[in-house]
Amino acid sequence: MKTNFINSVFTSITILLIAGCASMTQAPSTPPSATVRITEWSAAYYASAAAGRGTLYYNGQRHHFTISGLGAGGAGGQKISATGKVYNLNRLSDFSGTYHGISRGLTLIEGKMHAKLTNGNGVVMYLAGETEGLASSMGAQAFEVNLTN
Repeated sequence: MKTNFINSVFTSITILLIAGCASMTQAPSTPPSATVRITEWSAAYYASAAAGRGTLYYNGQRHHFTISGLGAGGAGGQKISATGKVYNLNRLSDFSGTYHGISRGLTLIEGKMHAKLTNGNGVVMYLAGETEGLASSMGAQAFEVNLTN
């Protein structure tokens, strides 16, 4: 009986955390400064590592960038294909930097992910995408983003 109670408590906490992350990763309804498309590969076992590339669409031009990061929380491996909206991007040079934020997702062969990332210049990316692999993620992330052109 004690085990059932503990399992119920953990299940309830997990549901609340996922619901909280869902509301924090939704983009505002205002027009974004730019949009992005990202392809990333990640692996996790309590901690996570990720690497990938992307394209920023800003002021009618395409700019390529790399992304690499570390995080806490999650397990498994996955490929992420995401698109997103970028807010508070006033100059192209503000896009590069270290982004911190939260992400959530579940991949059982195919799945979905959502993330909100903010850098030191106040630039905010809201990402949503498809995942392939076998992984779960929910936790803090830090990504280094660098323009390559």
